[in-house]
Amino acid sequence: MRRGFLFAGQGAQTPGMACELSSPRIKELFDAAERVRPGIGALMQSGSMEELSKTVNTQPCMFVADLAYAYDAEEKGGAPVAACGFSVGEIPALAYADAITVEEGLRIILKRAELMQAACEKQGGAMLAAVGLTPQEAEDAAQKGGGWAANYNAPKQTVIAVTAENEAELTKAIAAAGGRAIKLKVSGAFHCPLLNEAAEEFEAFLRGFTFRAPRIPVYANLTAEPYGVGEDAIRTLARQMCSPVRFTQTVANMTAAGVEEFAEVGPGKVLTGLVAKIRA
Repeated sequence: MRRGFLFAGQGAQTPGMACELSSPRIKELFDAAERVRPGIGALMQSGSMEELSKTVNTQPCMFVADLAYAYDAEEKGGAPVAACGFSVGEIPALAYADAITVEEGLRIILKRAELMQAACEKQGGAMLAAVGLTPQEAEDAAQKGGGWAANYNAPKQTVIAVTAENEAELTKAIAAAGGRAIKLKVSGAFHCPLLNEAAEEFEAFLRGFTFRAPRIPVYANLTAEPYGVGEDAIRTLARQMCSPVRFTQTVANMTAAGVEEFAEVGPGKVLTGLVAKIRA
């Protein structure tokens, strides 16, 4: 069976994630993470949900957890033929596919988290899942409620980013369209124009790294197509921060390319649940 790995994103974090896993490769991963970000193992093992939900902590912890679950899934069921990562999960996906090293991925994700945390503290905001609405209905609700369609998760689930001052108005707009608004466990409004400035700074930072050709296709949130190399990869990863996550189209494209089943590598089963809705 041709498998695709789905690397989980922010919002999936949970105390103790990946700490139950054990293998030489996973130990090496945790040791590498500790060298780059001292204390990360203890944070993952015993940090509170409040601590783990701070963007500066969530993103590096999810990076390590996703890779650990990917290594474990490979050891138990074999390697995938393709991968994608949801939002922050795109960076461990690239590290898994050897486009960057684990250490490079950690340094990249720490910078991304720093920039996004700063943007959150400056601008605030929230992410609301518009459940029960088509993408077009969600886009219309976003426009009426002062938000931006940010994550195209499934045919009847689109996440909308919104400023704090417009959150109540957006909730009303989603309800008026016949949907249900669910607030996500994230600390700000991501994948929208509020992150434009941060994305520009992130792109400048990424120019200090060399992005190699992934050993398996890694599908990008920005385009729903496989990553390129060099400048193309840098622009794709930087713009992802302030652009919608096209997960529905990504799953469709991976399926069309021959992926027969999807394995979620990360805490929880949110992404495989979305895949079931997409493929229904």
